[in-house]
Amino acid sequence: MKSRLAAAWFLILALSSVCSADATDVRIAIPGYNNTQLAFFVAKDRGYYKEENLDVDLIQMTGTLANLALMTGEVPFTSVPAAAMNANLRGANLRVLFSSYEQPLFWLITRAPIRDIKELKGKKMGVPGFNSAGYFLLREYLSKHGMEPGKDYTLLQAGDSGPRLLALQNNFVDATILPLPWNIRAQDIGMHEAGSMAKSDLVPPSGAIVVREELLRNAPAMVEQFTRATLKGLHFALHRRAATIPIITRSLKIKEDLAAKGYDAALPALTQDGTFSDESQKKAVEAVLRIAGAKESLPVDRFFNFAITKKVAADLQAKGWKPH
Repeated sequence: MKSRLAAAWFLILALSSVCSADATDVRIAIPGYNNTQLAFFVAKDRGYYKEENLDVDLIQMTGTLANLALMTGEVPFTSVPAAAMNANLRGANLRVLFSSYEQPLFWLITRAPIRDIKELKGKKMGVPGFNSAGYFLLREYLSKHGMEPGKDYTLLQAGDSGPRLLALQNNFVDATILPLPWNIRAQDIGMHEAGSMAKSDLVPPSGAIVVREELLRNAPAMVEQFTRATLKGLHFALHRRAATIPIITRSLKIKEDLAAKGYDAALPALTQDGTFSDESQKKAVEAVLRIAGAKESLPVDRFFNFAITKKVAADLQAKGWKPH
């Protein structure tokens, strides 16, 4: 009898241990499926989130909806930094704490070849939405060529990358902005590259982690866990080409040759540790203020806080962590 009671008690303890070890459900809102989200794809595929006892789901949302979900606590993280920075101009308290890229991996794609950007005057251009990185980037890029929306061209909300490419093919728009690897796919089917934001001096964060300042204060351990796993994903992508390309293939549901081209084009733009230089942070803030027509400046730390990412990076380096 005693042995059976002991066995039953042992089973209860074992079950309690399993329950206490249940992973924390975490959702991050992303703007779309493309190479920008590479660090998240890798971290999830390689089990880095599970190592941190996190069960992570990537949920696609527009910038506006992602901001709303973040500010109401429906999601703890987003990867829509341009929308978040714009929201901060209206009193939100959001912070970019990690960025996979320091160069914008977006290209201006046209249906017909052009020799000068100003040939696009009077044309319709597709963007993901009016609170998206693509929207801000395209406006800033065309502004540098002396063109302003409404006056010189029309912007239309045309959805995610796939629908925008279809809109371009079917004459609904004359040009659109596309990220990797969709720009490569577009050229494969006869579209034309009219300009590269990757070769510009524009430096908005992308592949970013955005969080409420409140969550940074109240749940720093969970934020650190998520950031550490994502940074591991970034390091893996930086150093393990052969193993990363199949992850891109699976995540984006594309052919491996397209995934390889996208990876090779993205690699030079990846940050080494998930952070921005002070100068890049300043430029990103100036661009958001300029596009929004803000009359007064705001300090960089109203938009960026890389403290946790720097701590995690230092810890991984001290432990000699290598991608596995």
